[in-house]
Amino acid sequence: MKEYLSQLKKLVNQNTSDLATRKLRLGVTGFARSGKTVFIGALTQALLSASNRHERKDGPLQQFDAYERGILRSVRVCDEAQPLMQQFPFRQVRDALLDQHKGWPEPTRGISSLTLEFDFASQQAAGRFFKDSLGLGELGMGKLQLEIVDFPGEWLVDLPMLGLDYAQWSSQVLDAASRGSRAELAADFMQQLAELADAAPLDEAVLEQLQHAWTGYLQQAVARGFTANQPGRHLSPDQLAGSPVLRFVPLPQRLQGSALYQRCNERFVVYQQQVIKPFYRDVFSRMDRQLVLVDVLRLLELGEEAFTDMQQSLSRILQNFDYGKGGLLSWLTGHRTSRVLFAATKADHVTRGDRRNLEDLLANMLAIVDEHNRLRGSTREWEVMALASVRATEDKATVSEPVREVLYGKPAGENELAYWDPGGLPLDMPPNWEQLRFRFYRFAPLPYPQALQKGFPAINLGRAVQFLLGERTR
Repeated sequence: MKEYLSQLKKLVNQNTSDLATRKLRLGVTGFARSGKTVFIGALTQALLSASNRHERKDGPLQQFDAYERGILRSVRVCDEAQPLMQQFPFRQVRDALLDQHKGWPEPTRGISSLTLEFDFASQQAAGRFFKDSLGLGELGMGKLQLEIVDFPGEWLVDLPMLGLDYAQWSSQVLDAASRGSRAELAADFMQQLAELADAAPLDEAVLEQLQHAWTGYLQQAVARGFTANQPGRHLSPDQLAGSPVLRFVPLPQRLQGSALYQRCNERFVVYQQQVIKPFYRDVFSRMDRQLVLVDVLRLLELGEEAFTDMQQSLSRILQNFDYGKGGLLSWLTGHRTSRVLFAATKADHVTRGDRRNLEDLLANMLAIVDEHNRLRGSTREWEVMALASVRATEDKATVSEPVREVLYGKPAGENELAYWDPGGLPLDMPPNWEQLRFRFYRFAPLPYPQALQKGFPAINLGRAVQFLLGERTR
């Protein structure tokens, strides 16, 4: 009987703990080179090392209320929380950041997750009552389980495809591929299309060659900074690599009566129904919080065409943000996503006085593409901020007149740390491209051996955590 009661007590403890532990899912996304991998790695290390800090007035988690008040007791990685899903490679990312000879870590591919468990100092009388009076140990009170889900921003760009049929989609993307710099990148694919007969037979080998050429075009477009690239899974196939469902391409209207066109049409529909919809229904729609990283500086560096392309991508995505009117967001993101944060990354690549301007650039971009306020109407709270998950520079000022702010760091290709003046960011939106004088340095990460105890130095990391999680940590 005594052994039975002991087992029953253990079972009650376990089940009650699961119920009492608060759970959140945070989606982290962004286009290529936006800093998703570094953000998740730096955030995790900052949280793991938070319990080692006796003085809670400095470190990367400044402005995170639970950290500054000292109620964050510890954070641990739950390796077994999602055993059937690829785990985010936190330890490899952390070790790469610690190794000053490796540079920035390799970006992650596809979808992965990492679950962290927060233990807060419980001030709830109920928690003490259950523990002290009833002998029920850890009931999960004061605990928060955070699942961070990392997925490519390229998959988000597929969202507008749900509102198009194959003919409309083909016309749209082929038209884009024939304009400006994209025309040069798509030349090989267009040449292969031109060689197809109007009644092109169904030949999987030919279709495979076309898919290879279209994917090559999309990859070159990404390298040039373009973001409106569909299908997104051609760029980041994840587990669908080599799958026949990806073996389709846009075809011109003159091929509409061909067997080749019919097969592409069929696979387009399958892609919509079995790839796009399940991802948004089963993954994206289950996010409680969402972080979207945008490399505004790289867009400015690449110029007007890439900048405009990003605006078009955001505009098309936000067109579907419509609650209660049968819009896609009503079932894609549901009513669970209550906070969305848009972060302009590489805030350490601009001087301290320009970081507010970096935020304003992103905020103004969103205001332009969301003229109908779909974003404001579809989420409870949203915010824009400048962010550097891992600082690669230090803020300095010149000694001689005129005194001005500069950065201290080591751009890629340089051998020594030195002072660098990037100039000022443009204040207009859209920017005056002819008068843009900003210097775009690519700073390498600084050596910081104390990161294992203190976390990596950052800008606004704690502020971002506070916005995304703050009200759930009280």
